[in-house]
Amino acid sequence: MPKIIVKDFNLEYTLLCGQLFRVKRIKDWYYVVVRDHIFRVRQLSASQLEFYGVDKEFLAYYFALDEPYRNILAQIAKDQHIRRAIKKYHGLRIVRQDPWECLISFICSSAANIPKIKLNLDLLARFFGKKIEFNGFEWFSFPEPGGLSDYEKISLSKTGFRAKYIKDANDLVSESFLKSLKKLPYLEAKKSLKQIPGVGDKVADCVLLFSLDFTEAFPVDTWIKKVLQKIYFKNQRVSSKQLQDFAVNYFGRYAGYAQQFLYMTAREI
Repeated sequence: MPKIIVKDFNLEYTLLCGQLFRVKRIKDWYYVVVRDHIFRVRQLSASQLEFYGVDKEFLAYYFALDEPYRNILAQIAKDQHIRRAIKKYHGLRIVRQDPWECLISFICSSAANIPKIKLNLDLLARFFGKKIEFNGFEWFSFPEPGGLSDYEKISLSKTGFRAKYIKDANDLVSESFLKSLKKLPYLEAKKSLKQIPGVGDKVADCVLLFSLDFTEAFPVDTWIKKVLQKIYFKNQRVSSKQLQDFAVNYFGRYAGYAQQFLYMTAREI
């Protein structure tokens, strides 16, 4: 079975830090579904992954193994709090998800927890995707833009009030639109995403950070708001916009990486 050498990489932290949802652990393997690709991967040691279902180039791209990781950490290590988080969760990477699947995932995330998001995505894939047999298990691909065309089935996927927004995104968004965002400055790309019904600041920043390489994006959810207020604002009440502006200015170009380390810390508070 193929293997790949890795450096400064932790598979568990990367896959289970809340940035993606179509992942399942079976024994010591993680099974990951990316649109219509399925692969399994496990970490054999600090410096080696074993995998099946994709090639090394895909894996290196998906896990952003080309990023200057130590340089990124040096740039965001501004204080003892973030340094402590980096030390504890060293090896956490921001993956490069499929932008369309990422968009629908985070529309589903509005006022929902991770098990609920996973349930929504699994049901959407079952209703609209294609069945795929992989390694003795049954999986389902995620439909392309335009493929989530039946509002009743979207509702049956237990999406609740989000069903309307999923249908709107399906009708409005194309592959070319999502690809075009990568050519825009961060704020312009964010503004374009927010034209989609149901996409606010948090969802837009998640899509930009987790699928489009905008590492300066800093999504602010309940967990991040809690940890930023506690650490940097001494529990003062400040708006999500103020918190985000502070974080982007404070952490700089790789604020999104700081966000992920702080998110992991926030879950402990």
